[in-house]
Amino acid sequence: MDKETIRESIDKGIGQFAAEASVLVEDTSPLFDVSEYPAELHDLINECNRRIEAANSKYRIAKFREDMFAKGLRAGMYFCTFDRDENMLSFEFNDETRRMLGYDGLDDLPNEFDSWVKTLVPEERDGIVKLFWDSVHIHRELPDITHATYRMQKKDGRVIWVTGAGRFIRRPDDGSLEIYMGCYRDITAQLELEDYISIIEAIGKVFNFSIYIDVNDMSYRMISTNEYVEAVPKDPDAIRFLKNNVDVSVAESFRQGLYEWLDKDKILAAIEEHGSTSMEFYSEGANRWFEGIFMIGDRNNDGSIAHIVYGCMDTTDAKLQNLAQQKKISEFEMEIYIDSLSGIRNRKFLDEKLIYEPCKAVVMADIDLFKEVNDTAGHQGGDEAIHKVAQLLEQSVRKDDVVIRYGGDEFMMVFFDITKEDLESKLSFLKSELRKIRIGNNPEIRITMSFGGAFGTELVNNLIGTADKALYESKLKRDTYTVIEI
Repeated sequence: MDKETIRESIDKGIGQFAAEASVLVEDTSPLFDVSEYPAELHDLINECNRRIEAANSKYRIAKFREDMFAKGLRAGMYFCTFDRDENMLSFEFNDETRRMLGYDGLDDLPNEFDSWVKTLVPEERDGIVKLFWDSVHIHRELPDITHATYRMQKKDGRVIWVTGAGRFIRRPDDGSLEIYMGCYRDITAQLELEDYISIIEAIGKVFNFSIYIDVNDMSYRMISTNEYVEAVPKDPDAIRFLKNNVDVSVAESFRQGLYEWLDKDKILAAIEEHGSTSMEFYSEGANRWFEGIFMIGDRNNDGSIAHIVYGCMDTTDAKLQNLAQQKKISEFEMEIYIDSLSGIRNRKFLDEKLIYEPCKAVVMADIDLFKEVNDTAGHQGGDEAIHKVAQLLEQSVRKDDVVIRYGGDEFMMVFFDITKEDLESKLSFLKSELRKIRIGNNPEIRITMSFGGAFGTELVNNLIGTADKALYESKLKRDTYTVIEI
């Protein structure tokens, strides 16, 4: 892999990586220049240089350790050595590292590179190891000191964030990597605090009034406030304080519901089960709609809720927008799902919205001898009959039930909650009411219908065939109804 590719890989790798130059350690003992000595002394001079180099190496390592500890990174250390081809020769932890990760001694976490690898979070392991080796491969292009922040996994499975500084120690003669050492510390608590502060700041931006409540004694800390809250009498108990807000600014019709909602035990139970609990209300003081929301703040070590957050969010604009959208949807449905002649829902509504809904009964019906109505009163009279029949059927069912012009003079009724006795009573009532319909100036025309009902808890689609069969039986007699129970 070329250097530019490795650099790009490091920049886009897991965690955070940075580098800086170290302070040079220059006060080491110089080596002897072999060329200044007779040939017979060269072996002796080379041995002296080897020992001086070893001493210098130990000295540099000691100085580097001292410098790193001076930076305050004392929690854990690692130390690895390389040959001149930059293959790893050894890897070791100090005891602080083992304690930080919950391991007990050398046997529990041996001094092996694989030991470090296994402490990495599994899903991030390959990326972190790659970052390590990529930085080793281009160490000559990097300053002496590197910084990395990433996650590690303790022996008990808990995940912590660590930040560390590593130092490349290069051989003076050829610049090859001799030692890579570093130290790191657990910064989980610091990051959690930063996350907590970020959450609190975010809450303050989302809610125009919010408080952070200690569940133990219901004391609270204000996160964000507004002019209406500031005018409310203060109380050290969060629930009483919120009820004071209700008394001062909430419309009277909403108060009782809010009083019942503002119950500590109910709130905690709802949060445990659903994650939050909310209630909408109207503020007379602000002339705006609001939604009050309770949600979890944090938990104790035993898992119980330690703090909850209450936020009050202005929903007026969203509510108005929703009403506008509902109006558009209503207008859209009026346009495509309403039969223009009868004024009730059409076959398209059945096919797209209703066909696979569960119901209690489906009734198919058509006007008896409708051709005679057309022949006597003309097509306008026939249209009038269809319209008046549709309106009677529509007005005779509950709001949740549906009447559809199935096609021509045929209609469908879908009942979502009805007993068989009530269904038969309904059809009997319709028989008598249909006879009252008059068509234009044709008093001789009497409107009757045949009804076929399918009763049983089923999908609408599954009852249509049975309802058609029942209608066929009714049409043999006309002006009657037949109900088949499934």
